[in-house]
Amino acid sequence: MPWTCVATGFNRRSCIVCPWHQYKITLGEGEALYQAVDDPTRQPLRTHWRSKGVKQRVHKVREVNGNVTVTLSDSSEIMESDAYETEKYRTLWFKAGPKSSPECYKK
Repeated sequence: MPWTCVATGFNRRSCIVCPWHQYKITLGEGEALYQAVDDPTRQPLRTHWRSKGVKQRVHKVREVNGNVTVTLSDSSEIMESDAYETEKYRTLWFKAGPKSSPECYKK
């Protein structure tokens, strides 16, 4: 997924943030996080981070002496994000053209 990776902390967990949707995905687990409101009728609003579950495949990354090694996940479990790596999705996405793409993809 061609995200501009911005590592930041949410609920004391390192995440990347999608520049298009502002989705927050934990780096260690691939879990999608969102900010929930306890009671929308109470002021001030009290929020906390919740999980939507694991949505993204996670790969092991190591840096040794300036060399980066990525070990792909060997999990056979189907992840929600796997759909974006299908030929059908890529064909639809590229057919839609730049008008449906976020600014970060228009380079």
